[in-house]
Amino acid sequence: MIHKSGDLPGHMLETCLGNRNTVWRKKQAVLRRLICVALSSFAFRVLDNNFTSKNERKKKMKTTLLKKVSATILSATVIASTLVVSAFAAQQNEVDKELFDTSKYLLEQNNSADYFNDYALGAVISGAADESFKDSYKKSIEDALKDNDGKLMYTDQYSGETAESLMYESSAVIALHKMGFDVSDIGGYDLTKAIESFDLTLIDNPYHLCEALKASKLIGAGEENISRLIDALMTYYTDNGETGGMDYWGISTDNNGAFIEALAPFSDSDEKIKSAIEKSVKFIEKMKRPDGYDSSEAYASENGNADSTALALRAFIAVNDGEKAQEAYNYLLGFKSQEKDGAYLYAGDESVYAAKDAQYALLAYSEYLLKTNDNQPESETTEAEPGAADITNAVEATDSASADNTENTENSSDNNGEDTTANDESSLTTQTADANPNTGTTAQGIAVSAAAFIVLGIIISNKRR
Repeated sequence: MIHKSGDLPGHMLETCLGNRNTVWRKKQAVLRRLICVALSSFAFRVLDNNFTSKNERKKKMKTTLLKKVSATILSATVIASTLVVSAFAAQQNEVDKELFDTSKYLLEQNNSADYFNDYALGAVISGAADESFKDSYKKSIEDALKDNDGKLMYTDQYSGETAESLMYESSAVIALHKMGFDVSDIGGYDLTKAIESFDLTLIDNPYHLCEALKASKLIGAGEENISRLIDALMTYYTDNGETGGMDYWGISTDNNGAFIEALAPFSDSDEKIKSAIEKSVKFIEKMKRPDGYDSSEAYASENGNADSTALALRAFIAVNDGEKAQEAYNYLLGFKSQEKDGAYLYAGDESVYAAKDAQYALLAYSEYLLKTNDNQPESETTEAEPGAADITNAVEATDSASADNTENTENSSDNNGEDTTANDESSLTTQTADANPNTGTTAQGIAVSAAAFIVLGIIISNKRR
């Protein structure tokens, strides 16, 4: 028999309702337990986070900071490299343009491709002369060697006497080599043999020895030949105590420029040569004037001149003094003619001799800039740029230095929101400043300095969070 709830007897109804209430109470108890467990778990996590969040925040801030610093350094490096390359390229183009104009001007004075044309090398390298000129120049040397049994001759314009010329042979070796020819086989003749067999007792002009020494170094001539050239050239050196130089009708900026250029490659292995070069450079520095370099103390002037300034430029290039070379180059441009492209002035008038000396100096400076640009950042006088690791170490050092102070004051910091790490930033400032490179390039210096300030700003910002 089935009863409806309303038909159940009273005692049975009470029993059923009581059972239901008991079940519901049990369910409520279980639910309460579950809620307590959930709340306890949540509370435990909150409490655990309170204990661990500070360390985690520190780790997270440090990781974020290092990422920002690394990204900033990478960006700054890219910017600095771009600016440096652009600066070098702009300067290289300017110097090459000056070399082209000067070579073009000189070719207007003498466009022959004979081996005794002093302007040939600069004209070919600058592009002022075409390939046919280069080939004609080589052909003139081949013909002269054939006619004179492997020698290049010089005819004195006053006496008409002809003699073998060490200067012409040396200049030809340098020019042909830089034009890409094999100087050991010019029409079947080896020009290096002409230099090596030349009787140096016949030389009464040290400039010929300078040219021969440069040629021998360029082509890697034998040590015996180089040694005898050095010994012969050093006989012209005079030591005056604080200064010195090549004494050829007196010591002059011009003499010393050629002397230094020839001997500089050998200064590291010979203390006597090193001392001679240092004193020769000091002499040139004493001849500096407000507008350039003067020639000599015997004929001292209040002003500089194009010829001496050009030789001073070559001297500074030879000793790898980029700053003074740049200054001398700027001085040299001050002697340019304002009326004729490529022309240079001496005592206010156009001078082919001044233009020739300027061409040699511009060619040397163009080669120096090209070499310097190719070798960046490798340089004897350039410090290495700071990498991400260097700045990272500085950041870690700062974090370590401030760790104890942070531990001791973090509770009070949490309570009042005060920054307790401001005093620790000075050590980072010092380390970051010490890491800045000294490259001598304005663009690079600006970029690196900006990077240092950005990094410092990031660190301060993160410390205060």
